[in-house]
Amino acid sequence: MEVIKLSNIKKSFKENEVLKDINLTVNQSEVVVIMGPSGSGKSTLLRCITFLEEPNGGIVKLGKMEVEAGQPLNKKRKDTIRELRKNTGFVFQQFNLFPHKTALENVQEGPIVIKKSDPETAKAHAIELLTKVGLADRMDHYPSQLSGGQQQRVAIARALSMEPMVMLYDEPTSALDPELIREVLQVMKELAREGMTMIVVTHEMAFAKDVADRVIFMDGGLIIEEGSSDEIFNHPKEERTKRFLQDVTQEIVLE
Repeated sequence: MEVIKLSNIKKSFKENEVLKDINLTVNQSEVVVIMGPSGSGKSTLLRCITFLEEPNGGIVKLGKMEVEAGQPLNKKRKDTIRELRKNTGFVFQQFNLFPHKTALENVQEGPIVIKKSDPETAKAHAIELLTKVGLADRMDHYPSQLSGGQQQRVAIARALSMEPMVMLYDEPTSALDPELIREVLQVMKELAREGMTMIVVTHEMAFAKDVADRVIFMDGGLIIEEGSSDEIFNHPKEERTKRFLQDVTQEIVLE
C-alpha cells in the first residue's frame, strides 16, 4: 500500500531549477534512501513533501491527503497541509530542540499542543519513546546537558511522538562526531525493523546497504537511478552513479 506519492514535483529558486519533474512512490514499511552529491536536490525534495518548501508544480499525496502545488491558500488547503505535517515526522541535520525544556518536555510538547492529547497520556508515551531510543536515564536533562547523538535521539523520539505515517530524515548524522553516529543509526535501524516507513537522505553508505529496501541516486534535480541496495551499490547502470560511488569510496579510504 502506498504511503507517499509524488507526481511531477518541480522546485526553482529564482533561475536555479532544483527539482525537475520528480516522481516517487513509497510504500508502507518501505525504507528509501536518497543519496547524491551536494546540491542535487535531496533536502529540498524532503522539504517539499511537507510543504516547508512550496513546490512550483506537482502533487504531493500522503495517505488520503493530497496537495497540489501553486493553488490558492484557502482554509481547506491550509488544513490539509497541517494534517500532512502532523502525519510526517521530520528529523533535521540540526536537532532543533527547545533549549529551555528537558528531553521529556521536548517529546511530550507536540502531542499536547498540536494533537491536544491528555498531558498524562502524552507524558507516558514520551517516557516510552525516550526509553525506546536508549535515553531512560536522560529524561530530565536539558539539551545543553546532552551529547549531539543524544540530542538527535531525542529529536527522533519527538518526531515519533506524533505517531506519523512516515519518518523523513535529512542527513541526521551529518552534524555528529563519528563516534556518535552509530548510536543514532542504531535507533533508525530498529525503527526500520519494526516496519516504520522511512525516507532517509544520507551519506552513510553502510547504513544504506544494510537497511534500504530501495536506493535512489539524485543529481542535478533529477532521479538518475533507483533500485535495490544490491543493484545500486554492486551493479549500477548509470555512469554518473558509478562515478559518485567511486568518489564516496575514495573519501572513506582517505578518512
